[in-house]
Amino acid sequence: MFINFWYPAEESKNLSDKPLKVQMLGLHFALWRDSQGKAHCVHNTCTHRGGSLGDGKVVGDCIQCPYHGWKFNGAGGCERIPSLGPVDRIPQRARIDAYPVEERYGLVFVFLGDLPESERPTIMPNNEWGQPGWRSLSMRYRWQTNYVRLVENQSDPSHIEYVHAGFGMAGKGTNYQVPKINVEESTWGAGAMVVFYSPELPDPAMKQLQPEGRNESGSGYHGSASTWTRVNFSATNHMHIYLYAVPRDELDLEIFLVMQRDCMLEDKFDENFLKRMAIAVEEDRVVIEKLDPQIPGTEAIGEFIVPADDVIVSYRQRLQEWERRGWRLDCETVRRHRGRVAYSIPSPARRESPAHTGPGWAVTAAPVLRPASIERRRLPTGG
Repeated sequence: MFINFWYPAEESKNLSDKPLKVQMLGLHFALWRDSQGKAHCVHNTCTHRGGSLGDGKVVGDCIQCPYHGWKFNGAGGCERIPSLGPVDRIPQRARIDAYPVEERYGLVFVFLGDLPESERPTIMPNNEWGQPGWRSLSMRYRWQTNYVRLVENQSDPSHIEYVHAGFGMAGKGTNYQVPKINVEESTWGAGAMVVFYSPELPDPAMKQLQPEGRNESGSGYHGSASTWTRVNFSATNHMHIYLYAVPRDELDLEIFLVMQRDCMLEDKFDENFLKRMAIAVEEDRVVIEKLDPQIPGTEAIGEFIVPADDVIVSYRQRLQEWERRGWRLDCETVRRHRGRVAYSIPSPARRESPAHTGPGWAVTAAPVLRPASIERRRLPTGG
């Protein structure tokens, strides 16, 4: 799993002045809204004696630990230590990590890392959100799989023919093959468009979407755990699907799906689209959760890669690049120390502080893999 990316922590509608404890990248965080409605995210562990801040309460604009009443503001600073009584200055070392938060597309995104704002990867854009002529639908679901398997599945044009009965021909056509893929790279991802031939849609209401029995579809990835899919049913009918995923842990993945369409805009058609999407999601889940190994590697060890996998190859190369930057968590160490060390993802304040790994912080920064150890161990990418 990787730090220094934006991850969807929760739906905006579920965040209030009552704290939420959420898990991301195998660690715990506390979310809440202040009196102005602004969302905040901090490391969940109180620096005093390990109290769970997400199980505390909001007092004023601060989150209060349920154990001894310590209060922390949205920037991570400790504002009150009741047992000390009135004091002029609380030691800086009492602070906790706090993370940048942005709300987009009905979701609360948290930047889990220490990069300055100018160097951070972007949140995958959804340019149709809120635009005239487009209708949005959302759903969320959870898979027991590694995030790499999701991204690679969404970037794989050849699985559609066999996994999704409503979109592919199940290999019945003797001349079936995936056309040549032209991968288009972007700053934080890549993708490709491909022409598909699909069976006639059985639902009479949906037949008007794809009158020619073919569509141009494409998919790709953005960052470590977000994907996009564009389906052009015809020259006038389009559907765009954005998956914002957060690894709750190595084999626990929550996906927030945002679907956009510019056709059949009446709300009476929402159920048709959601039902069709739910079927496709389940078809993928049944296959993905049974893949072996569960956590794939960055190299094609034990695999035979074909041209249809070109976007996947691009993704694995990006993962290797981000590993070399030191963004990959050392999940083995975190897992080995679970229950004994309350690791915290290093926040931007740690990089700004002169003692960002020393005595200026009470909670230990989560370990990351350094380039030398990556080359030596050749571990899978999904950790």
